[in-house]
Amino acid sequence: MMNQLAGRIGGAALSMSPGHLVDKFLDWLEELRGAMALAEIDGLARNEVRTRMLFD
Repeated sequence: MMNQLAGRIGGAALSMSPGHLVDKFLDWLEELRGAMALAEIDGLARNEVRTRMLFD
């Protein structure tokens, strides 16, 4: 994820104005935050299933 973000920023830095680059960077951070949240939710759901299996 972070390598992807770094690659996007590097490529964009060559072709965008500083203002546009900042806007894109914030958009990419939002994407990353969403992906991390989904991964966290998935992990919590797996833990919940494991806990239920242990106590059932």
